[in-house]
Amino acid sequence: MHQRFLPLSLLSLLLLTGCAVGPLVSHETARSVGDNNHEFVGSYGEAGVAFKWNYGLLEDLDIGIQWESLSSGLRAKYSFLNFSEGYSMAIAGGAGLSVGGSHYYGDLLLSYRSGFWEPYVTGRIVHVDTDPDEFDGDNSWGINFKVDEMSYEYGQFIAGSRFWLGQNWLISVEASSLFGFNSGFKASQNYILSAALGLRL
Repeated sequence: MHQRFLPLSLLSLLLLTGCAVGPLVSHETARSVGDNNHEFVGSYGEAGVAFKWNYGLLEDLDIGIQWESLSSGLRAKYSFLNFSEGYSMAIAGGAGLSVGGSHYYGDLLLSYRSGFWEPYVTGRIVHVDTDPDEFDGDNSWGINFKVDEMSYEYGQFIAGSRFWLGQNWLISVEASSLFGFNSGFKASQNYILSAALGLRL
């Protein structure tokens, strides 16, 4: 029991201040990390620096934190198809703090592992509540955001691949596109590229 208490305690302490967007990178497949396992992923790209930690609370259920240059928060994922080889599917969700507000989001993930290669796709919907006067869209790495409303939604389609370097190490590359559901959110570009290095223990 004490092995699970520490990760849960850390999660409750790690809601960090972010900006008026949700997470912009994923670098995550539909497979879970496995019961009592940890996964650490650090990435860099057009959305800035990102770090993710996932912990296998159960064999098919992960919890974790995600910190990025523009957002941060808590995350959970349930893998309802969870295979070491072949197809896996999962649903995930998260929530975090934004400048003057907050965000929450939901993901649908599909991945396929064949040996060292594991491509994945993710569909994401994000809701943000914020104060447009407090959001500096020019301080957003290479992507400038324009926020006109106190509450808005946007979607994101993510496609990428992991390449496993043995049992524990991985590298990941991904590209994603952003699209607004209303006029409250606009971005100077609708695609994001990033690469990552990860370790699973």
